[in-house]
Amino acid sequence: MQTMTVAQLADFMQTTEEAVLNKIHGGEIVASNINTKPNAQRPRWRILETDFAAFLVRTRFQSAVQTEKPKRARAKRTSAKDYFPA
Repeated sequence: MQTMTVAQLADFMQTTEEAVLNKIHGGEIVASNINTKPNAQRPRWRILETDFAAFLVRTRFQSAVQTEKPKRARAKRTSAKDYFPA
């Protein structure tokens, strides 16, 4: 299986590394920290291509569903009698 770094993924998505890290920390993209040192200051994230593909499918499906506009109910027509009590 192929893995991608945060920088590679950011380049592919045409966004910043910070945006990719936000998606990782938010749980939108599944990633693994490969830094095994106990006192490591920074994590070294790797993203499997299959996990990234699953993210793309989820987001594409959500955006397709969100673009469908709900049908509005028509406003009930009123007559002049409703505005001026007898």
